[in-house]
Amino acid sequence: MLKQIKSDIYHLMHPKMAFFLTSISKDGKPNVMACAWATPVSEEPPIMVVCVSKESYTAELIKQTKEFAINIPTKNLLKPLMICGKTSGRNTDKFLKAKLKQIKSNSLKTPLIDGCIGYIECKLFKVVDAGECYAFLGNVVHASADNRFFKKNAWTEDSEIPLHLSGAKMVYFKE
Repeated sequence: MLKQIKSDIYHLMHPKMAFFLTSISKDGKPNVMACAWATPVSEEPPIMVVCVSKESYTAELIKQTKEFAINIPTKNLLKPLMICGKTSGRNTDKFLKAKLKQIKSNSLKTPLIDGCIGYIECKLFKVVDAGECYAFLGNVVHASADNRFFKKNAWTEDSEIPLHLSGAKMVYFKE
């Protein structure tokens, strides 16, 4: 028997890959948030979409600087991921609080996070009003992955990428 779902309908689409979304202010202050709402929307050209609350500091920064980066962690970075998901970067240096080390990106001013196993760097080209969120569409300007965990165009079971279920609940891919 099917049960009607009236709220939190998006959970029907979970688990989703959990990742760090990095951005930067016009004056060079980096920011990071935990996110799970992203997907590729085109292969040619490569385009990603990330959805972020309209009220978030991250949304403000992406709209200002027109760039963002997706940083794909392993379960080794779960604690910092949780810290970044529960704290606003507006008044807190989340890199410091979560003990994350920044590394230079290949194509953006926005930094990447050291220790991640994949990165997707994007230049914003369109913002779509999507309810309480903005859907940020970005052209992929650079992407890279750790070849120990990304083989034959797929993540291996050893990658242990966190998959978000709901709240603080995570599972990990196992083949």
